[in-house]
Amino acid sequence: MKKLGILFLLFPLALQAQQKHLSLPQLKDSIQKIVKTEHIVGLMLGITARDSVIFSGGFGYADLENKRKVDAKTLFRMGSNTKMLVSLAILKLQSEGKINLNDEVRKISPEVPIQNAWEADHPVRVVHLLEHSSGFDDIKLNRMYSLDKHETTGKAAMLIHAPSMICRWQPGERHAYCNPNYAILGYLIEKITGQPYRDYLQDSIMAPLGMNNSNLNTFSQLPNDVKEYTYRNGKIQKVPSVTLMSGAAGALWSSSDDLIKLLQMYLHNGSPVFSESIIKEMETPRNWLGIKEGLNSGYALGNYYGNYLGKYGFRGHTGLVGTCTSDFFYNRQLGLGYVIATNSNSRTSSIEKLVLDFLEQDFPEQKRTAQPLDQKAIQPFLGFYQFESPRNEIGRIMDELSNAFNIYIKNDTLIMQSFFGEKTKLIQTAPFLFRRANENIATIAFTKNAKGKRVLSWVGLYFEKNSLAWGVTWRTAILFMAAMIVLSGLMALVSLIGAFFKKVTWNKIPGRFLPISALVLLGYVMNLLTEKQTFSYALYKFRTINTETVLIFIGTAFWGLAGLISMYLAYRAIQLKNRWGAWFWALAYLSMTGLALIFWSYGLIGLRVWAM
Repeated sequence: MKKLGILFLLFPLALQAQQKHLSLPQLKDSIQKIVKTEHIVGLMLGITARDSVIFSGGFGYADLENKRKVDAKTLFRMGSNTKMLVSLAILKLQSEGKINLNDEVRKISPEVPIQNAWEADHPVRVVHLLEHSSGFDDIKLNRMYSLDKHETTGKAAMLIHAPSMICRWQPGERHAYCNPNYAILGYLIEKITGQPYRDYLQDSIMAPLGMNNSNLNTFSQLPNDVKEYTYRNGKIQKVPSVTLMSGAAGALWSSSDDLIKLLQMYLHNGSPVFSESIIKEMETPRNWLGIKEGLNSGYALGNYYGNYLGKYGFRGHTGLVGTCTSDFFYNRQLGLGYVIATNSNSRTSSIEKLVLDFLEQDFPEQKRTAQPLDQKAIQPFLGFYQFESPRNEIGRIMDELSNAFNIYIKNDTLIMQSFFGEKTKLIQTAPFLFRRANENIATIAFTKNAKGKRVLSWVGLYFEKNSLAWGVTWRTAILFMAAMIVLSGLMALVSLIGAFFKKVTWNKIPGRFLPISALVLLGYVMNLLTEKQTFSYALYKFRTINTETVLIFIGTAFWGLAGLISMYLAYRAIQLKNRWGAWFWALAYLSMTGLALIFWSYGLIGLRVWAM
């Protein structure tokens, strides 16, 4: 009777566990609902085990107008997932003795126009291109997409990105994602093999794997390609399918059937095309600071560690070209992998989480490494850290403003607090190596750079120890100056009213509206630039002089001009009889001048995006 009672107690628990188990039909039903609610036009999904396909197919439409549905052979743009193929090709050529990862790019290919102030002691090497530690700026906004329907290959395709090939810091020190790195690698493949990189990738990787429907076209050329869409202003809109100008950085078109073959190659440790040593090499970061402390969760060779917050980590890559986004990830230990792609610029994070939950549900929680905090060793590294490895120079000011941390100890626990107040506990996993409390692997290392400065490396991203007082001061100053300009707009309205009642002379009104006018115009320009980040396919518009690009130039140039004029107006304002008015307008005008100088120092005055 007692045993029967225990069974009755356990039965609800067993039933609850069974109900929580996510079946494949339930996964598909859940994804279908998300496709509808997130306005995803078409979705590709591939899920595989090491030796068996769990699912290959799709949801929604590849071509909405003609009601062509997504299936297992529909071709999606896979974007930067192409980098995995390029990396494999370079590693294959190295195994054949035709190139070495430590080769200096300038010596093997002097026609690559690299500008490197550290060339004598720290040249750009092939491995730096693979792991994005060259220090180059990412693609200039006008060199990402066009509407021209022709393939650019060879040296010409590489030289398109020459303006980005300037080392901003010592090569090998920091990770900063940069597509021109892979445009160069594509050219090196062509130079070494004597055939276009796309032919070499198809002959040496895709064909042996049976990826016979895939291609490396830089624009849509086949009837089975997806059409592209955005959801905007409450409507699904078809948009132009752009031509990718960086070739080897993101040209792959592929289907779930073909990509499952690539996934299974990784799950078989490279077989039947590569050795396991090549796969391991591809998954191992080499140079950026933090690696010597044992940090290996960052970007490796066209491959990185993802899913930090899940039960298990998965390696692979993501992609974005036009409006097509994609995720390709695998776990060799679990023998599982997945690929997701859309054609509609829509979020897929909720779908990816469902897929990961489905794959991980039958496995126990991964053991998370932890050890007692060595307070004595970490003491010199406590303090304020400023982000110093921006991906794009044009966005450097925003990256630096929004990315900074204070590291301190509280109750025997290391705390990382963002500049805006968010706190995260750091768990030590090895000397100088930490993971955030909810992560399954170490992602943060404390180390020093070549000059002895203390550095926080967050999966390769570079944060340098700085003065907390200075970090607070310059951010506060920027906020103060911006606030003064906004307030000057309100006071300008008051002055306008005063002018009607003859309390203020009319000749002062244009000057008092100058700062707020410049700010409004700059805000419009920033909105244009932000919009292109959200709907990046539209960057093809930055190729030419048009209404938008002229407005960006005028808005940023006027910001600089307003700063110059405001210096004179600040001098005039001091002479006002009203003491409080004199101080207010002097501060407002000086704020305008100060912000204009800051923008000038970041190269943001008179932006000619068509000529970057």
